[in-house]
Amino acid sequence: MLHIGRLIIVVVLLCSTSVFAETSLYEIVKGDQKIYLGGTIHVLRNSDYPLPAEFEQAYGKSQILVLETDPKKSNSPEFGQQFAQAFMYSGGKNLAQDLRPKLWQELQAYADKNQFPLGQMSMFKAVFVSLTISITEMQKRGYGLGQGVDMYFFQKANLTQKPIQELESTDDVLQHMRALTDLEANQVISSALRDVKKMDKALSVALKHWRAGELEKLDNELAADMRKETPEVYQRLLVDRNEAWLPKIEALIASKETELVLVGALHLSGNNGLLAQLKARGYQIKPYQLTK
Repeated sequence: MLHIGRLIIVVVLLCSTSVFAETSLYEIVKGDQKIYLGGTIHVLRNSDYPLPAEFEQAYGKSQILVLETDPKKSNSPEFGQQFAQAFMYSGGKNLAQDLRPKLWQELQAYADKNQFPLGQMSMFKAVFVSLTISITEMQKRGYGLGQGVDMYFFQKANLTQKPIQELESTDDVLQHMRALTDLEANQVISSALRDVKKMDKALSVALKHWRAGELEKLDNELAADMRKETPEVYQRLLVDRNEAWLPKIEALIASKETELVLVGALHLSGNNGLLAQLKARGYQIKPYQLTK
């Protein structure tokens, strides 16, 4: 059975392919036109810097930075409120009513031990609570959403006034995340509490494979179970979004500028991944190579 807590970690970290590179960065070419397409990790620690040199060089060679969504919008209080509302119970219901009594007691024990504000959080559905637990635990370990690859280059682009574009709107993000609202609450919370204990290993493995460009291993570690056990979630969070992004990415390749496109690493993988889809459309895919 898929650990839903692992799914939550996937969403936070990466929310890869038979080709192996030294980093998770590729050059997509058709004729004289190209883009750089990089798979990213959304949360990192200060100790995870500097980033692989390939990312820095590709950023320097690009005229435009393209991210999944505009961080100015996705980090705004307005979006945060909309995101939270999407996961709120209605009609006076709360999380305790959705959980078995013993599991609710286990969650209370976790909250008491870790100063987790369960009283406030109980108005939200299990996935939102699990997501908050994961983010909180990552922050304890020094990881931050503001320290990921995407935010690093977003901040850098702002300083140098490099143009920034997005592949999807915040409304699109909300629509896709609603696919998680009805996951079975007991499974979500029990998995979250169990996987907190395994988080150090999960993060270490994900970062190792990402930095080495071992995207097939990353895919097997984090996406294979999702495809098998919750195919509807995999379809919504990865396949559907990839299909929506492909026309936009092809338009970027056809433009006269060279863009650096950064997406969560799992968007690159498998038969439904961006790399396979672009290859099928006749684009040349090659790992990015540092130039002197």
